[in-house]
Amino acid sequence: MRVMIVAANQEHKPDPVVPLGAACVAGAARAAGHEVRIFDACFKGDQAAAELGQQLAGFKPEVVGLSIRNVDDVCWPRAHSYLPHYLRLAQAIRTAAPQASLVLGGSAFTLMPERFLQALAPDHGIAGEGEHEFARLLAALQAGERPAALTRAVPGPFPTTAPALDLLDIDEYYRRGGALNVQTRRGCGFTCSYCTYPVLEGRNSRRNQVDAAVDQVESCLQRHGASHFFVVDNTFNHPADHAAAFCDELLRRELKVNWTAYLSPAGLEPGLLQLMARAGCGSVEFGTDAAAPATLAALGKSFDVTQIQRVSQWSRQAGLKFAHSLILGGPDETPETLAETVSVIEGLKPDAVFAMLGVRLYPNTALARRAEREGLIRESELGIEPVFYISEAVSGTLEEFARALSAKHSNWFFPGLEGDRWLRFWRRRRAHGVRGPLWEWMAQATEEAKS
Repeated sequence: MRVMIVAANQEHKPDPVVPLGAACVAGAARAAGHEVRIFDACFKGDQAAAELGQQLAGFKPEVVGLSIRNVDDVCWPRAHSYLPHYLRLAQAIRTAAPQASLVLGGSAFTLMPERFLQALAPDHGIAGEGEHEFARLLAALQAGERPAALTRAVPGPFPTTAPALDLLDIDEYYRRGGALNVQTRRGCGFTCSYCTYPVLEGRNSRRNQVDAAVDQVESCLQRHGASHFFVVDNTFNHPADHAAAFCDELLRRELKVNWTAYLSPAGLEPGLLQLMARAGCGSVEFGTDAAAPATLAALGKSFDVTQIQRVSQWSRQAGLKFAHSLILGGPDETPETLAETVSVIEGLKPDAVFAMLGVRLYPNTALARRAEREGLIRESELGIEPVFYISEAVSGTLEEFARALSAKHSNWFFPGLEGDRWLRFWRRRRAHGVRGPLWEWMAQATEEAKS
C-alpha cells in the first residue's frame, strides 16, 4: 500500500526536534512491505497545509497517518493550543486524498484519544506506540477488513526496526536544531503526580538494544557529520546498568560525539556521571521540579533535597554542565515553599534553570484526580484546551514572582513568560554553527539582549 506519514509538529522553541516517533512508525510500515513517505511540517510554516495537499495529490496514498506530538505548549499563563494547526492538516488530507484512510497517532493523541477522534474525525486512531499496531492496521485494510475506530496499543518489547530517518531532512534538523535525538529505552516506573510518561510508554522499562542505539548515533555521524545528540529517554539513568552499557559502547567504538540527557536525581551515583562524561556527555538536565520537601512530596518525586544537592555537586565534579527543570506553583505550593526552592537552586549555581508555572492537567494522572477531589474540575472534563493546576496560596502572585526571578537571573528561563523573545538569538547562534543545548548560552544571551 502507498502510505504517507504526516509529522505535524512545527514547534521551534527552543529547537526543532526530529520526529523520531513518526520515523519509527514509517520504518515499521516500510519493513512490512509498504511504500512509505513522510511529510514533515516542521519547516513548512504557514504553507504546511497547502504543500501537504500538493504532495498528497501527487503520491495518491491509500493510507495517511497523522502524527500529533503535543496537545499544546503547556506554557501558563498564555498557553497555545495546537488544535487549529491539526485541523488544517486534517482538512488538507481529506480534500487532497479523499480516498485515503486517515489514521491518528502520536503522544498527543494517546493522552486523550476520544477527544481527538471527535475533533479531527479520522477513520482510525492508535493510542500508544504505533510501530506494531500501525503495521497490523495496514494489513487489515489491505485485506479488506474494517478495523475498529480506536486501537489501544499494549507496551511490548522495544521495536527492533530502525526509524526511517532517511525519509527526513536530517541535515536541516541538525543545522537548525543543533543536535539529533536517540532513544535507548521506553517506560517509566516513577510516580510523579502529574506525569504522562506512564500513560504514553507504560511503567515497565523496555530497553532498546545498545548496539542499535549506538548504530543510529554512528550512522548519523558518518552520513551527516552530526556529532551532537540528545538522549530523549524520560530518565536516562534508570536503569543505571543500561545507561552504563550505552556509555561503554560509545567508548568502545571511540565515537567523537557530544551529547546530553534527562536525568533523575533519584538513585544517581557519581560513577555513572563520570562514565557519561568520558563517553562524550557534556551536559545533563535534571527533572527536579521543586526543592522544598512539601512540594516534592505533593509532586510525587522520588528524591529529596539532599539528593538534588549531591547530584549537582557530582555533575560539576565530573565536568558536566547541568540544568534544573522546575514546576512553580503546583500542589501544596506556598510563598514559603517557593522561597525554599529558589534558595536551594540558587545555592547550586546551575548553568541554567527552566521554570514552568503551574501544572498542565492531563487525564489518568494522580494530580487530575486530586483536582477533582478539590472541586477544581472533573477529570472527565479535561481535554484539548489546556487547564492548569495552580496552588490557591500563590495563584495571585505567581506571575509577578516569576518575573522578578527572571529579572534577577540571566540563566533562568520561563517559557510561559518569554514568548518568542529568544527565537532571534537562538536562530543566530545556530546559523553560526553553534551545536548542543542552547541553554549553555543563555546567560550570554541575556547580556546581549540588554546591549
